[in-house]
Amino acid sequence: MSIYRETIKRATGCTDTEAARIEDVMRNVIFHSTLDWQTREELEDAARMAEEIIRREALLPPGIL
Repeated sequence: MSIYRETIKRATGCTDTEAARIEDVMRNVIFHSTLDWQTREELEDAARMAEEIIRREALLPPGIL
């Protein structure tokens, strides 16, 4: 488990499995970078943004992404 997962879980209330996916979206979609230069507040905001991205993606018809 990464050092960021607990922050992600606190910010979103997600499970360990969901936190892994949220972390991936944070790294590859939101920041396009590592997470080590972010403040805790930025990480929490990004976790909530990533969770919303994942929720919206789930609503898209197959083949869109």
